[in-house]
Amino acid sequence: MAFGFGFNKTKVLAAAERHIQQGKLQNAIAEYEKVVKADPKDLTVLNTIGDLYARIGQTDKAVAYFRSVGDTYATQGFTVKAIAMYKKLTKLKPSIESVLKLAELYGQQGLQNDARAQYLMVAEQYLHSGHLEQAAHAFQQHPGLVANGHNGFPLLRVI
Repeated sequence: MAFGFGFNKTKVLAAAERHIQQGKLQNAIAEYEKVVKADPKDLTVLNTIGDLYARIGQTDKAVAYFRSVGDTYATQGFTVKAIAMYKKLTKLKPSIESVLKLAELYGQQGLQNDARAQYLMVAEQYLHSGHLEQAAHAFQQHPGLVANGHNGFPLLRVI
């Protein structure tokens, strides 16, 4: 499928694949970025660019791509795909924001145990860093942590 004048997506993707096979990951990224310039909504290519940045150790760039893809999936209602992207990015570079987003997505999907685990991780991180108010808020984000007498509940009393 051609886009614009002389742009052939199939050829550019094939060139990117050849670069990957040759181990020239930066060149592959450049080819994939040409595709994104012509078709910015191609989430598969955006995800692939994130994977390649992760492989060459440019974690921040990889996380930015994964977050963009995950947020787009979430906005479009593809919660399961959004969860997969946020799991990938939290494994690569965990942050409180990404873990909270993952917890929210799990909750939307009805995966309460998984949501609870993520909220608990956030609350514990806040506790360990001395941010007691934020820890209490994270516990309150998931009522099951308090209502079910979760073993984190005694920590909430301390707060």
